[in-house]
Amino acid sequence: MALFGKNKSGARSVNFMMIDGIAAFSKGAAVSITLADNGIEIRQRLGKAAPALLSYAQIKGAASVSEKEVKEADKSVIGRAVVGGVLLGPLGAVIGGMSGIGKKEKAKEKTYFVINYIAAGSDEPKVLSFEIVGATIGFRPFLAELKEKCGIACEPAARGDAPTVL
Repeated sequence: MALFGKNKSGARSVNFMMIDGIAAFSKGAAVSITLADNGIEIRQRLGKAAPALLSYAQIKGAASVSEKEVKEADKSVIGRAVVGGVLLGPLGAVIGGMSGIGKKEKAKEKTYFVINYIAAGSDEPKVLSFEIVGATIGFRPFLAELKEKCGIACEPAARGDAPTVL
């Protein structure tokens, strides 16, 4: 993928990590999704799996979804005792060590790209899900162009001072 989200042929393309929806691709595999003329082309970036093709007519929805993941991590008792001892002497070492007892929480937000579609030859709805990792420079224009090609209405941009209409 070239800088600004376009490949060599000029088609918009973005990289993701595969989560679920294509049996031939392993979970966690790096994939690229390209907006081709008749639909999207999903290719595994490493390996020899055949690409997956999905026509624009099959796609019924596409969106980015966020998930906040809270992780607990142990505090460093020894590290805090050493720092406390250096700064304040023996009493500082005891107090510094005591401040390291317990756990601290780290919040990490993950963002996913989800495509809802109708499977070929049936009326069964299906879902493709990808994790957005790293800097996805061209994701917003990619999503807007995908929705336009599929005939999916884009939501108006939300203003912070305006009420949310449901």
